Amino acid sequence: MKKLFVIWMCGCGFFAVGQEVNKDFTKQLLNEQFDNVDKNWSTTFNADNLFIGQNGFYELYRRSGKSGYYLFSNSAEEYSACQVEVSLIFGDHDNKKQSAGILMMARSETSEGLAVEINGKKEYRVVRVYRDKQVPVTGTGNGWRKASQALTKLENIISIKTYDKVYDLYLNGIYVQSFTDIELNKGKLGLYVGPDSKVKFDYLKVLGEDKKELAQIDVTDRKSEEEAFTQIIVKLKDQINRKDKEIDEYKTKLKLCEGGSGRNSIDTAVYNQKNRLQAAVIELEEENDELKLKLLNMEDELNKLRDFKQGVEKGTDGDIIINLTNMVSNQKTSIETLEKHNKALNDENNSLFLETKELTKQVDKLTNYLTNEQQKNKLLQSELDSLRKMILGLQDTIAKKNAELNRQNGNTEPEKEISEEEKLRIMIEKEREERRKKREEEERKRKEEEEKNGGEGNG
Repeated sequence: MKKLFVIWMCGCGFFAVGQEVNKDFTKQLLNEQFDNVDKNWSTTFNADNLFIGQNGFYELYRRSGKSGYYLFSNSAEEYSACQVEVSLIFGDHDNKKQSAGILMMARSETSEGLAVEINGKKEYRVVRVYRDKQVPVTGTGNGWRKASQALTKLENIISIKTYDKVYDLYLNGIYVQSFTDIELNKGKLGLYVGPDSKVKFDYLKVLGEDKKELAQIDVTDRKSEEEAFTQIIVKLKDQINRKDKEIDEYKTKLKLCEGGSGRNSIDTAVYNQKNRLQAAVIELEEENDELKLKLLNMEDELNKLRDFKQGVEKGTDGDIIINLTNMVSNQKTSIETLEKHNKALNDENNSLFLETKELTKQVDKLTNYLTNEQQKNKLLQSELDSLRKMILGLQDTIAKKNAELNRQNGNTEPEKEISEEEKLRIMIEKEREERRKKREEEERKRKEEEEKNGGEGNG
């Protein structure tokens, strides 16, 4: 039995990692994907801030290095018990300590609340934000703590579960720590960008507790049975409180009737009212006694359930321990499988992110090349236009020279414009004429040479 108990305790240790908020938040209250930033959030362009929504991200650039900045949605609502989750990615920046995060339980007009902040050095901190200062909730000095195993250089997800002024903090699904704040239990949500920081927010989600009505609870195990008993007890206590208040009201009215009856001057209406009030008080006290008896029975059943739970935890039932051990083992196997799958998805996501980044660089290079080619094309086009202008100027000059030659040759008629074919024909005829003249000249020289040679022979 002791061995089984040790095995069970080891299995339970897999789950008992320090979380203090054991509520399941499944009801979606907010799902901000930042697809319509201009409508719901602030778009700012000034010397200190550059806030813009594009490509499904809310991109914040805090230029000022003196302080950070909090932003609230235009329709910000207040939340109490809930789970808040925000995804963010730091931008390329020389500031290695750039930071960002989320503000909870805030009053938007004063920006007071609880802030969870991470930075580019894989650190986090929780601070209580006041109007004029920030006080670290945990840690020493400025509150920063290392979280190298939880935070990454790429996308980071901050998740906070809160219930009854207790908070559990998760970074990328890894539980980090719990903390409390007795002053704040309800407020708005805000985004935070640190001084001299660039960050892109991908989404902001809020989940609430999906409370079941008593009639909707399916009592199939001890847990659901305990939940049903707890709700019944709460309802019975509410009914008893209402009945007690009603009884007190009737007793007050009864005393007023008794006090105002006079010595022997009780009229019939007052007397009848007194009797009715006494009867109502008796009836209500009987109902109240029945409710208190039901409450005792319910509390007794609940105590039995708790005793059973304690017995299980102490290992007094071997069969239950064996079943729980098997359940824990199966759950551990299932969780390990899910973690491997989640790791594979994260690796794939990182690979896609790097591939996208590389493709973006290639697109930028091609864009720059195309821009350069377009500029070269413009320069060539400009040179071509200049050459055309030069040709036109030369053509005008030639036309003027031809006109001048015509005038010098006595041809006062303007030269008729001829076609390209006519120009070609004239050139061919001119070439033929020159060849004919050249042949005649050669023939003449040959005859002269013959005559000369003939005369010398005769002498």
